[in-house]
Amino acid sequence: MGRAGAGSLSTVARGPKLDLLAPLAEAVRDEGMRFGVYYSGGLDWAFTDFPPIESMSDVAEYRPNSAEYAEYATAHVRDLIDRYQPAVIWNDIEWPDAGKADGSLEQLLAYYKRVVPDGIVNDRWGAPVWDYRTSEYAHDTQNERGVGWEHNRGLGFSFGYNRTEDESLTLSARELARLYADVVSRGGRLLLNIGPEASGRIPDVQRRTLEGFGEWSRNLKPHTLDRSSIDPGSVTVTGSDWWVAWRDRDSVVVVADNPLASVQTEEGLEAVVFGLPEPHDQGSEARA
Repeated sequence: MGRAGAGSLSTVARGPKLDLLAPLAEAVRDEGMRFGVYYSGGLDWAFTDFPPIESMSDVAEYRPNSAEYAEYATAHVRDLIDRYQPAVIWNDIEWPDAGKADGSLEQLLAYYKRVVPDGIVNDRWGAPVWDYRTSEYAHDTQNERGVGWEHNRGLGFSFGYNRTEDESLTLSARELARLYADVVSRGGRLLLNIGPEASGRIPDVQRRTLEGFGEWSRNLKPHTLDRSSIDPGSVTVTGSDWWVAWRDRDSVVVVADNPLASVQTEEGLEAVVFGLPEPHDQGSEARA
């Protein structure tokens, strides 16, 4: 959306001349999932004449912070709320300082909670208005504690399609399964970015990972819905170089690089062991 207004540079006025989010929101909800939206509150190149961003320090320096920009960004987010009633608003790269100082950010989020009472927001606003904390790759890992935090990253190192990201730069199904199990075992959830081509097609290198992980996680998923962390030392695993575990009701779930690993628990609970996917394999499950 450009500074001249949402109508002049939006997908309704140019390109497909369609609201692209509405059918996506409907399709997501038809599958029984919740629909969320992303908004970059900190950067809008159409609004300013700042030079190109070449470093992380530039991200902070070249951020529009005026009252005019705060009003502009607020109008965008209100429009997202009114049109789509998103279950999540995932803001990024801060919020204009003027909007934090004049109380309009708090008013905006209060409005959101009136429209979507169970809606939640992340912690990228630069103000203590968040419902949950986030980390990204190796950044903000201090937020990875307790329950309900979120780790986000791409399948590769880009948020979007990058044709140079081959298999060597893309998580394999095994690597993704290990990351997911680690995050889940520590009380978090994983937000994974997929980078489709301009046509909407998911590149083969990403598709192979997603299909392999999807098949592997199908049996694991029911064991993640009512989980809790385990006390250090309460579970002993032998026969595996790497493993993580969590409590699932009256059992212990272990994800290990060896599906035949042996598990003992202090309370004598049943253990369900999931092996990580092997290369070009969909993984395995065994009971211990």
